[in-house]
Amino acid sequence: MLPSNYDKRYKRTPGWLMPVVLVMALIWLGERGYSQGLQGTIEKLPTQKGCAGNLATLDVSSARMTFDSKTRTFTFEEKVRIVRCTMVILCDRLQVINDASDKGVERIIATGNVRFEQENRAGTADRANYFESEQKLVLTGNPRVWDTQEHNELTGEEIVVMLQEEKVFVKQAHVLFYRRKTSLKTP
Repeated sequence: MLPSNYDKRYKRTPGWLMPVVLVMALIWLGERGYSQGLQGTIEKLPTQKGCAGNLATLDVSSARMTFDSKTRTFTFEEKVRIVRCTMVILCDRLQVINDASDKGVERIIATGNVRFEQENRAGTADRANYFESEQKLVLTGNPRVWDTQEHNELTGEEIVVMLQEEKVFVKQAHVLFYRRKTSLKTP
């Protein structure tokens, strides 16, 4: 079979370029659906299948993305939305850093108007570092976390949320406990 013009033209294209272009196209197509007013809302998500540990899918969308092949780092900017199992994070800028083996995500750094929600927890901060192996979210820069059902609120210098557990660690903690609403009706 004779080589086609396609074979000749793209023979010199680096092997990593096509997947990057494909990812960019998918993000662009996904962004079209989220571009109208999504930045202000975080919706509840059904639990995804396979959400145990490192097997979960990380779904990221944004207005722009760049990829540094030397450091294997993805940078997303403008209207960034991250979904992982039942957790949603919104921010202005996001860096996804791959692990040393380049087989998965090691760390995620979200900056600028960071907001997250996972089940009954929600929070805001200027910066959030997410560590995949530990399932840990570290909030800094005016961090604030609250219970979405009871509305108790906590602030501090640094808030560490263990996503797989019911644990939160706080440096320089300040907690507001709100009265629970009780029914005035008597049986």
